[in-house]
Order: sequence, then structure tokens, then C-alpha cells
Amino acid sequence: MRNRSGIFLVALLLAAQTVPATAQDRSWQKKWYWGAQGGAFLFKAGGNQTGYSAGGHWFITAGRSALYLAFDQLYFDNIASQTISTGQAVSFESGQRIQATVYAVPTDGKIQVFLGGGFAIHRITDAEPLPPFTSSLDRSAVESAATKAFLVLSGGIQGRFNERWALFGQYQFMPASNDFVIRSQQHAFNIGLRYALTHSEEIVSTQR
Repeated sequence: MRNRSGIFLVALLLAAQTVPATAQDRSWQKKWYWGAQGGAFLFKAGGNQTGYSAGGHWFITAGRSALYLAFDQLYFDNIASQTISTGQAVSFESGQRIQATVYAVPTDGKIQVFLGGGFAIHRITDAEPLPPFTSSLDRSAVESAATKAFLVLSGGIQGRFNERWALFGQYQFMPASNDFVIRSQQHAFNIGLRYALTHSEEIVSTQR
């Protein structure tokens, strides 16, 4: 009896997840969302460090997926790190991140989970070698280590309301790299708001 009850419960849960297509709310699909986000940026450089980010994005949706294009301005405490090539000490306080991430969005409910991956170009905008440094080669090495492309793994959740608005939170991970000023793993936690301004495809009417 317990086994039968368990099978019945699993079947009931699966049936609840399989909503008929006519009852699904697909108003979020094929939209071009504009939004803003901000949050915390965590990494290690002589200890645990926390930065802060603010930026804007596009969230372009398809049937069960979305393209996330974003720019983030990063602000750090005055910290020191090291470049891989020379061991030169470096100070920096700000950076920028541009990314393109593809998300899978499997459900049509008001609450949606999204998972995906992509690439980001991360640039430390004010990296400076700290004394003592012996030649222009040190400065060149710092400049070379101040920009790098990273793989991004990401996941999040959003709640949709008023047809066009969505409030979301997301986490993003970038792996460690010995060729970058920030040599540790990088973690970004963001919350934001987006608005469906236009359709992402042209709607052609067949009426005459």
C-alpha cells in the first residue's frame, strides 16, 4: 500500500507539472526586456574581498531560452594583488564586465528558474604596479593581466508581475586564472528589475 501511495503521489506531481499548453502563460516569450541590476562581487586577493556592482542588461527571450547581454561597473576596496608573470604587487579599485549568457527557462509560471552559461570580458580599469618596480616591463605585464575573457556559469530565479515586469536574483561564477589580476575564483550575486519593452520578433498579421 505504501508503494502504491508513493507511485500515486509521484504521478500526481508529474501531472501537476504537465500543464496543458492552452493553460500556460507564455506572455514572457519572444520579448525584449530592458533592465538594471546590482549586487556584490566576491573574490580573494590577500584574503577575502568584496566588491560592488551596478549595471544594465537586455534579456531577450525565445520559446524556452533567453539571451542575457549585460554591462556591470565594479567597485572594489583599495586592495593589492599580484600578476602571474612577475609577481609585481598591484593596486586597483574598479573594473568593468561585459557578458553574453544563454539561459534555459523551462517553465511558464509567474515564478521561473533559469540556468545557463556564457562568456564575459572582465577588465580592471585602474590597475597600477606598486613600488618598487624596475622597468616599463612591469607596467606592461600589469596592463596585460588587467583584461581577460572568462567562462560564466549562472543560475537564478525571477518573479513576473503586471505582464511586462520581472524581479530577479541571480548568481554567477567565474573560474580562477593565473593570467588575470584577480587570480582567485569570482562570484557575483545580483538582484534586478526588467521590463518587456518590445517584442523580439516582428509580428506579421495575416488579416487583410
